[in-house]
Amino acid sequence: MIVIFDKQTILNYLSPLTYTVSSRTAIPALEGFHLNCTSDNICKAETFDNEKGIKTQFECQVLEEGNCVIEAQKFLQIIKTLPDGEIKVSVDSNYKTVIESGLSHFDIKALPGGDFPSIPDVLGEKGFVIPQYLFKKLVNKISFAIAQNDSRPVFSGAYFQIDEDSVTIVSCDSNRLAFCEKRVALESRNRDGSSLNLKFIVPGKTLSDAIKMIKDSEDTMEIKVTRRYMVFKIGEFTLFSKTIDSDYINYERLLPKEHKIVTYLKAEDLRNALERSSLIVEDRLNGSIRSFVKFTIDEVLSISTNSANGNVYDELDIRKENDGSITIAFNCKFLLEAIRVCDDGEIKMSYSNPFSGVLIEPQNKEEGTYKYFVMPIRMNS
Repeated sequence: MIVIFDKQTILNYLSPLTYTVSSRTAIPALEGFHLNCTSDNICKAETFDNEKGIKTQFECQVLEEGNCVIEAQKFLQIIKTLPDGEIKVSVDSNYKTVIESGLSHFDIKALPGGDFPSIPDVLGEKGFVIPQYLFKKLVNKISFAIAQNDSRPVFSGAYFQIDEDSVTIVSCDSNRLAFCEKRVALESRNRDGSSLNLKFIVPGKTLSDAIKMIKDSEDTMEIKVTRRYMVFKIGEFTLFSKTIDSDYINYERLLPKEHKIVTYLKAEDLRNALERSSLIVEDRLNGSIRSFVKFTIDEVLSISTNSANGNVYDELDIRKENDGSITIAFNCKFLLEAIRVCDDGEIKMSYSNPFSGVLIEPQNKEEGTYKYFVMPIRMNS
């Protein structure tokens, strides 16, 4: 294989593929780019980590067609150090690989293209089209509550429910639940012409990779779904992944319907107060005792934190729908991550008792609806 690439072009197309390069694997080929360069001057490139993968293709000058697997991180590092302009990559029959640009010359070892696993050809019978900025905005609203290290797979992903005129996304990590709904007309790509009625669970790692590839623009992206797989078509890239094949939790049952105290305050004020508390609070004190942020709701919201690092106290003005007071404690990080993704403006916070958490909603729901439920922690007496 002998190919001439443009440096900036190859960087633009191969950099996103590193998201699905496997770093810990018994299959060496999964640590590399599978490059298949054909006589029509096209390079087809793909990576795969046994759970998800990315494919793309781009123009190049193919002097001799062929395909191989080149270690991804090393190859990109070499390309970045070379001068701008043309880069010649030659792979001989023994897979000795020569990378040249100007007077610079690298010799590395490649692997046969046949060593790269066969990737499933996921077509998808059902799907839809959505603006990239909107998908990114909705996912960012709920991604904080996707569990990072949970033995139950269903909590390590986000649940999607897609209808003709709405998108609903839910995540839950046992300590928090995030719900986001947007009324929006979606273009159906169901092959049988049926109406949109999709339910699926996307792994959190897949969503994270997709968000890195998505632009804050009106450009659309297409999502295709089967029972076991899904495909994101984002510009000139195709990201495919296994879905989480499981029933999602009954999240509506987890959201409290009745509340003892309902308060209203500015999201920005609470966000700033929690940021100050986070400077003092510790997840663990002396290796065993958790510190926390304590809310006392009366005529004002009093926020206090005590830890080995020091103390902090804040007061915020609130509006209340009803009489009464309550004292409740939260893991500062868990609550702050929810408040950070709330829209600026007034939010509604509803409490039932010190043991059942807080429900957070926007006061103005014209732009869409989100609900966050954060469980409390027990205070040491």
